[in-house]
Amino acid sequence: MGERSRPARRRAIPAAAIGALAFGATAAGCLWKFGDDTFGSFCAAAVGGEEHCVGENQGPGAAWAQAEKDGALPIEMWATWPNNKTPEEIVASETSLGVWFGHIDEAIAYVRDDARNAESLRATLAGKLAWLLDEARDRQRVLLAEAPVDAAGDFKAAMIDKAGAEREPIAAALAADRQAMAAVQVIFDQARDEAAPLRSKYAGVAARFAAYRATEAAETAAYAALSAQASRSDIDGLDGVEQAVLAAAREASRSPGELTAEILRWSATLQVFAASFDEAMAPHRELLATHGAVLPDMTSGALRSLNAMLGYVKGRVARSDATAAALLGGIALRRQALRVLQMDEGAREAVAGARTRKASDAFERRARAQVAALSAAPPVSEKLGLPLLAERCGELLALAQLRPLCEAAGSSWREAGCTALRGRFDAAEAELRTGVPQKIAAGLAALREKGMAAAELDAAQARLDAGDVKGAAIAYDAAVRGAEGA
Repeated sequence: MGERSRPARRRAIPAAAIGALAFGATAAGCLWKFGDDTFGSFCAAAVGGEEHCVGENQGPGAAWAQAEKDGALPIEMWATWPNNKTPEEIVASETSLGVWFGHIDEAIAYVRDDARNAESLRATLAGKLAWLLDEARDRQRVLLAEAPVDAAGDFKAAMIDKAGAEREPIAAALAADRQAMAAVQVIFDQARDEAAPLRSKYAGVAARFAAYRATEAAETAAYAALSAQASRSDIDGLDGVEQAVLAAAREASRSPGELTAEILRWSATLQVFAASFDEAMAPHRELLATHGAVLPDMTSGALRSLNAMLGYVKGRVARSDATAAALLGGIALRRQALRVLQMDEGAREAVAGARTRKASDAFERRARAQVAALSAAPPVSEKLGLPLLAERCGELLALAQLRPLCEAAGSSWREAGCTALRGRFDAAEAELRTGVPQKIAAGLAALREKGMAAAELDAAQARLDAGDVKGAAIAYDAAVRGAEGA
């Protein structure tokens, strides 16, 4: 009968018992795919699904599992009669009828004790199982009217008696389910009522955001017009342009400020609503899961939309502020230039000389700072003592990029700084070509010896092999810090 244990056969079948069996008893529509159906089959069908039958040696759970995959609860179960003999042999066989009755017992026990689903048990008792028993009894009456014993009828009567004994707990389970689902429905209805005004408010916020977004092109065009106006203005006209830029910047920040406050307010309101709904539904999650119901998501879509609106508003304000700052800086430079042009030649030369000296001093300070930084050894990691090379590589590249400037003919104002740098160019380039790659390779070898995962080390080595020294140094430093934190 298979590996799964069977319930004990509790029904006594008289020696003269006979049962009527339908000739098409293989239950048309069942999917015979696995197992041995010689002694009958277990069948199951879910709401909206097909009928699934398995050989009795697989047990009723196999048929239930197949039906559960392609339909919804409740699931009806039944057992077909044995088909290893002719109908005449089965009619005369107490054993064959006993096997079938035992399978019916087992199917009912599975729904009641294993699946523990009251709706499915009710569907099983009132469904095809009852029809098969009626058919057996009717055929018995037609084929063997003289038989004194109605075995199939006796078994059905016993089954009905058993259902009567179990009626109260089943009814209680169904009543409890109905009561719990009614409580869930109350929560749903209340949530829908509370969500209705929130949806309306969200629609208003979305409409205001759409109107704000539509003004971006006009805002950009206004800044472009002010830039063009500033480039044509004299000293007196620049004051008006400067005030217009400030006014445009204030307006560009005022409208999104109000919209941002509204987005944040309604985002918080939706989060409070979602938390309240989840708290109310918490006691009923197990019930919903049992019935395959999905907890509705009423807020996440709106919250994602509000967050996207907020991101756009912040980004646009940042772009507007940067544009206004650049325009004001350009106006200040133009004002200075126009003032210089109004001076006599001697004054202009004095201003130009002062600016040249200022630029030269600043360049020299930066150059000496670079030389001092490169004179020190690169930092090392705390635990492993391996050099960290990404910052060093960046400093070397910055120094190497200054070489063309210091070798150009017009480098007079940079001369003081270039004097400090010229003695370091060759050494910096040599360190970039050989020194840093050698240190990276040695560090990677040390990390391999310590058993670090090869993926990060291989990535750094691949960059090094490709000639990307800066990229290799960054990947190597990340590997060192990863090994330190392991």
